[in-house]
Amino acid sequence: MHSGRYIISASGAPKAGSDADPEYLLTLQEDCARSDIQRFLGYSERSSGQLREKVLSLGYPPFVADHTVDWAVEFDLVDDKRFCALYISSRVMGKIRLKNELSRKKVPEEVIQQVIAEVSERDSREELVRQVSNRYGRIEDRETARRRASGWLSRRGFSSDIVYSVLKEAL
Repeated sequence: MHSGRYIISASGAPKAGSDADPEYLLTLQEDCARSDIQRFLGYSERSSGQLREKVLSLGYPPFVADHTVDWAVEFDLVDDKRFCALYISSRVMGKIRLKNELSRKKVPEEVIQQVIAEVSERDSREELVRQVSNRYGRIEDRETARRRASGWLSRRGFSSDIVYSVLKEAL
């Protein structure tokens, strides 16, 4: 039997003065949490860690948050690999920054390691050359252009090898 707060909808609340079954209240609470996260997931793809944080921030106890996240994973409402794929496809960044960003998004470490292993910085090299040329190719002072482009690429988490090769080709 669980102890703690129970958050339930007004329509599911037991009558005043009745002896409410804790398991029944837990079921009602989990139903409310599921309803809340479905609304939350309607806005955009989320990681399982983000979802757990959201459930906790709504005032549900940790065991309800865990059950709710497990339910969402079971019914494919949340998939950390899918979240990572969408996140990576919409950004230009290197492995270092990618790892930090995904950690900040509460993606489990083992999923991050799998995703990082599949990412190839060299595949995005042509795109980086194009972006650096467009951004910094018009700067007349080549040293200033190299310095700014190098900083831009480094802040995005690209390794020094990639930065050097992109700068060499783009500028």
